[in-house]
Amino acid sequence: MKRLTTGAASTIALVIATQSVAQNQEVQLLSDWRYDALYTAGWSVDNMFDRTEIIDANGDEIGDIENIIFSNDGHVLGIIAQVGGFWDIGDTHVHIPWDVVTLQDGIAQMIIPVTQDTIDEYDVFGDGWFDDQVISAADTAVTQAVNDDLVAGAGIFKATDLIGDYVYLSDGARYGYVADIIVQDGAISAMVTDAGASGRSGFYAYPYAYRADMYGPRYELPYETNDVDTIEAFDYTQLQSRVTD
Repeated sequence: MKRLTTGAASTIALVIATQSVAQNQEVQLLSDWRYDALYTAGWSVDNMFDRTEIIDANGDEIGDIENIIFSNDGHVLGIIAQVGGFWDIGDTHVHIPWDVVTLQDGIAQMIIPVTQDTIDEYDVFGDGWFDDQVISAADTAVTQAVNDDLVAGAGIFKATDLIGDYVYLSDGARYGYVADIIVQDGAISAMVTDAGASGRSGFYAYPYAYRADMYGPRYELPYETNDVDTIEAFDYTQLQSRVTD
């Protein structure tokens, strides 16, 4: 394992500072909530998983995005890429800090500073088979090989920890499940929900609410049933960053 770097220390400070702020933020009124900025400048995590190509420092396609790591207040901290198949070395998962990746052509391609010649230079996360594969906020500042079943530690979470979770309203009503995450300017702007459990068809995007450390498949929207009935369906075809065939 690499020692704590200046970047890692900065990441910890960001997580601690923004958590205290996020927990005290006022809930955004849905009457003031619009999708325009999401359509214009946001991108879909689910679409990135399906369509974004990982490009190495030599310009070669080397893999796909396996996961994205966020701080609980919604900032993107890093990505987990699955590489190696293109190099005939078997599947290798590597974590890359968000501030060293480059998006190209919208989100069609992501360039990472890793090549076949340098992949062996990165330490494997943990020192032995017996180690818990738990990544901390500090670790997200380091490029390193990781296991595909890596667990997010306190104050952070993986996109797949949230996508698929049941969605409940603040009045206790079950609403549906988390279908997608919309990111804008390096942070989560909205959670897209499938509201089938409430009898509504289609997808609906809501402002991201601070996610405290949770260990169950549950995400709570800070709204009641009467509030969510007023919101319009989210139209993926208007998402300008969307990558299609």
